[in-house]
Amino acid sequence: MNCYLCNMSKEKILSYFLIDVQRLKDKRYVMLYCGIGVFMIVYSILNGMRIGPSSDFNVFWTAGKNFFNGVDLYSRIGGAERYIYPPFAAMLFQFFALFPLKVAASIYTFINFLLFLLAISLSQNILSRFISDSKKIKLVMFLGVAFSFRFFWYHTLFVQMNELMLVLCLASIVASFQNKETKASAYLVIAAFIKVLPVFFIPWLVLRSKPRIILKLSMAAMLCLALPIVFRGWNTGLHDLQNYYYTFLQPFKEGRVEPEFHNQSLAASIFKICLPSSAEPGFNYQLFRVSEAKAALIYKFSFLGMAAAMMMFLLWERLVYKKNTLRGIAIVFIAMHLLSGITWEYHLVSLVLVYAIFALYYWQLKGIADKFFFYLISVFVVLFSFVGKDTVGNYLYHYLEGYSVVTWTLVLMFFYLLWRPTKEAEAKI
Repeated sequence: MNCYLCNMSKEKILSYFLIDVQRLKDKRYVMLYCGIGVFMIVYSILNGMRIGPSSDFNVFWTAGKNFFNGVDLYSRIGGAERYIYPPFAAMLFQFFALFPLKVAASIYTFINFLLFLLAISLSQNILSRFISDSKKIKLVMFLGVAFSFRFFWYHTLFVQMNELMLVLCLASIVASFQNKETKASAYLVIAAFIKVLPVFFIPWLVLRSKPRIILKLSMAAMLCLALPIVFRGWNTGLHDLQNYYYTFLQPFKEGRVEPEFHNQSLAASIFKICLPSSAEPGFNYQLFRVSEAKAALIYKFSFLGMAAAMMMFLLWERLVYKKNTLRGIAIVFIAMHLLSGITWEYHLVSLVLVYAIFALYYWQLKGIADKFFFYLISVFVVLFSFVGKDTVGNYLYHYLEGYSVVTWTLVLMFFYLLWRPTKEAEAKI
């Protein structure tokens, strides 16, 4: 990595953070960049100081500390809430344990700001490979950032890891377009070993690459499995993997659902409207009287149907259409969030690119049905970009979250993207 950065020009490195070197000659832009930098530093310090033992970040920090000390990662040692990530992630989280909790939180808040800029830059890079109109790219990216910013801000406020996962996924996509299969494999596998969600992108990467990509993905996965074992020892390392499976993967494999009002996964959304709420006194989101067994069956068929639709599209894209499409990338990101067992709002930072891709359809609208669904989805996207306790009040906020407005919006967008091609956003790469 160091060698790679050394070979890059300063202009190239700065461009990833949306800094135009030519503009640095203008004092006004220098002052603007400095002002943004000062804000990021000051806010990072203030945000880090409010992070305490009950925070999600303490889970990451404690996992790194426990990994270093050789104790159980999944037994809540240290007072943190449940740790639900792979041992490889805990190995990376050791960096946080080098600092006190609040200092580490401040550092990572600042890193999240940088990752936000990287995500925008990589998204623009992806769009530029399909679209030649730079003004149109800037416009749709502005819309993507504006309407997904609430998720980024929520993510930064609670010092989460999803931006790192997003940047690694986007970097994998860019590397794949550059025919750098080793880098694409490494970025994607590392992302999946931090949080399991990026496994949804493995079919996308395999189908657009040469067969040897499977070997590269396997080697990267074996390395990510082996490294924690090397650090922790054979017995402890295997125990970590068993605990990760039994405490997180197996329960969801067996049908576990967490229908909290702010869980926006498809499973949680179906259970919330089919069963009475027991987690929140005073709020009930049930619309249909359905038994728990039938709700689970509805979700099972929904999961299989959506996963099959995604796979059929990717196969069609590769074998029949023989072109890469932007909507294929957006479809995988949407499916990744909908079909996950847990989708908190700060997981939805990847909508920055999804919304930008969706916005491109504005220039391709045809027919009454097309316009109706595009504007309907757009209304809900705009609506939910402003939803919060401070903007709509606690009561309305709970019901908008409880009825999963954002989830059903993403379901509509998923099938709209399957149905509605756009020629401008398709190219051979």
